[in-house]
Amino acid sequence: MRRALAMLTAALALAFAAPLASRAESPAELYTLNCWGCHGAGAKGIPGTVPRLAHSMGYFPRIPQGRAYLVQVPGVENSALDDAQTATILNWMLDTFSHAELPPNFKPYTAAEVKTYRAHRLLSVIDTRRALEKKLAALGCSIATMGPPARQELKRSHRDDE
Repeated sequence: MRRALAMLTAALALAFAAPLASRAESPAELYTLNCWGCHGAGAKGIPGTVPRLAHSMGYFPRIPQGRAYLVQVPGVENSALDDAQTATILNWMLDTFSHAELPPNFKPYTAAEVKTYRAHRLLSVIDTRRALEKKLAALGCSIATMGPPARQELKRSHRDDE
């Protein structure tokens, strides 16, 4: 009886897993399922809470810390997407929502690069973002700001291979 139940459970899991995986194959679908909830249609964000990505995120890859930041924000770093899917969706988002702001020598993200960046957590998302805003402003880049001080500081402890 237990074996039959285990086999039935495994069969059901496979039956449901395949359609879910196929639903999220395109970058647009990955965005809808994983990013749209906060960043919304057209990557417009939520004023004062979630920064706008449209016509803004393409400036970040102009500096190494900004390139890393796009992978290290909590929603990307902690997502269930694997490194290859993350690279795919970031490249699609940059091209779709902020192509004009990309540096002329932009190189698409790779899975290996995403893996490297994910291994280094940000100590403070807000402090890092504000520092990047200043660096990019000094280069003449006008990115969407975080807005008024966040209600909740997103401080996280640095991962020290505990």
